[in-house]
Amino acid sequence: MENAIRQYERDWQSFNRIYQQMAVANDITFGELSMLLALESHKFYATNRQLVLDTGLSKQTISSMVQKLTQQEMMVLKTNPVDKRSRVITLTPAGQKWAGKILQAVHMIEERALEQVGIEKFKQLNKINAELIEKMEEQVKK
Repeated sequence: MENAIRQYERDWQSFNRIYQQMAVANDITFGELSMLLALESHKFYATNRQLVLDTGLSKQTISSMVQKLTQQEMMVLKTNPVDKRSRVITLTPAGQKWAGKILQAVHMIEERALEQVGIEKFKQLNKINAELIEKMEEQVKK
């Protein structure tokens, strides 16, 4: 079992390295790519807290990336209509174009790999990952 766990950890680190390489190829940081992927999963409309939870990055890291991208006019902070005390992060038109180009390049690599592995294996992997995530979250909460 120990060897299987170590292999899983190496695989996880390899995925991080691959996404790091994709980030660098698109002139952004790994953190920025993680944030863009998380923002995409929320249809480009998320709170700072949602991005922190989704990426595992610190609140300070997310805040500084949002601040940087806001200064570059790629992102904008708006009052959250659901909770007026918080703000939501969304992309400007320039940010949509910028993020779209990056995410398209990343998703093309993912899709090519998926095609080579096969959709059924990929679905099986997703199912196993979902189960593993659930069990690991249970253990962390103990």
